[in-house]
Amino acid sequence: MKKLLLLLSLLIASTYTVFGQAEGSVVSASARAGVATTFVTDYQSIGINPGNLGLRSKYETKHVTFGFLEMNTSAFAKGVTTQQMKDYIFNGKSLSYSDQLHAASIFASNNMSVNVDAMILGLAVQSDKFGGLAFSINDAVRGNGNLSQNFTNFVFSGGTSTQYFDSLQLNNGAHVVNDPNNYNIYNSVGIDSAISTNGVSLSTVFSGTNLKAHYYRSFNVAYGREVFRNEVFNVSAGVGLKYVMGYYYMDVQTDANGRVQGDVVNNTVFSSLSNALNVPSISNGGNVLEPQGQGFGFDIGATTEIYDKLKIGVSVVNIGGVKYTKSTYKIIDEPIHKIDYDASTADALKQTIFWKEGPSFTVKLPNMLRMGASLALFEKRVEVGGDIVVPLNKTAGNINTSIIAVGGDVYLKRWFKVSSGASIGGNYANKIDNYSTHVCIPLGLTFIAGENGGWEAGISTKDIISLLSPNGKSPLYSVGLCVFRFRV
Repeated sequence: MKKLLLLLSLLIASTYTVFGQAEGSVVSASARAGVATTFVTDYQSIGINPGNLGLRSKYETKHVTFGFLEMNTSAFAKGVTTQQMKDYIFNGKSLSYSDQLHAASIFASNNMSVNVDAMILGLAVQSDKFGGLAFSINDAVRGNGNLSQNFTNFVFSGGTSTQYFDSLQLNNGAHVVNDPNNYNIYNSVGIDSAISTNGVSLSTVFSGTNLKAHYYRSFNVAYGREVFRNEVFNVSAGVGLKYVMGYYYMDVQTDANGRVQGDVVNNTVFSSLSNALNVPSISNGGNVLEPQGQGFGFDIGATTEIYDKLKIGVSVVNIGGVKYTKSTYKIIDEPIHKIDYDASTADALKQTIFWKEGPSFTVKLPNMLRMGASLALFEKRVEVGGDIVVPLNKTAGNINTSIIAVGGDVYLKRWFKVSSGASIGGNYANKIDNYSTHVCIPLGLTFIAGENGGWEAGISTKDIISLLSPNGKSPLYSVGLCVFRFRV
């Protein structure tokens, strides 16, 4: 059971979600609470605002920027504490019946999410006359599960759930009432299986639960240039194109009529998750050169700079989709009347979910609208700004609610920059809670070495409070790392 829930917390996404990091792999952006629409430059503009490629660089003698292996990762658990995660998820011990009930209660109506964004390679060439051209290869793996009480009761309790199983079959063949008060007697004989007279409906188990996940790789090219300039302001515009290779996809939820619906595109990279959810095994999913789906997308954006200090930007990113044609499966909802009994695992879920081969289908990319502004102060030693990021669809991987963020950079020295801010929304809040789930307070440090910014390295966390208060509720753990970033 714990292994399954750990996988759910790390690899499954719901409407709260992979693709929840609106700033992608840009470490400096995560350090500013995601504020990036007018801040990012060079290849880091890809997927955020390609219009910034037309802005004039602060590093006047540098025209080429390249980097590799930049990464942002985060994991979030709403409504629970770090200690509860250890006790009920990471601890290898079996849970007692009372612990199972408590775990089902505290995880119900909560969500877990994980996001991993990695830029494998990035390159940009910029000039004041011709604008900027950028290229990058990016991976995105995101997961989140919005869990209902029905689901957590089933997952944590398995065959001990009196909500679903009204009787037990003992090892001697006897049938008895599923009464937790008599488990000591039953266990002295041995419990063989749990029985539901009316049958367990998967639609009931998943009622109120949304599980969505996505893993894809994109090959991106973007171009931006200045389109207008006078003594007061200048305007830059840009467009980005992307070829997308999809490797894994999951979307399981109940529809408006209460029927469970689900699609999975399997991949042996996620074999542990697939096995836990009883997805049929495949033989061709482990080769990264053989995606299960392919598609295209594009980004558009523009930025206005006023008196070389105030910037206002807007962009729409991830317009497009991916068509999956290989290893596609649809969920089957057939009543289950009997499952093998194991007091310590949630294999009840594995024994209840079944799949059939499905047709090809197309899913949209996580389409978002970004609006932002920033102001440079004190001879550009300080830059502060704010962003609003609005999800334009509910596809697996998009943020759940709009992100509202403020943040900025302070150059304490020419070679040392501190970044911070605050944000609400996205994966870490929901509309029911009126954005009260979690306020993120990030912190990032950037080191700049070499003549006129020749080498740059940075580290960040999306929420320093979770690191300083390990016993607080709804912890958000994250790290961003950028080491191999150069300008020539």
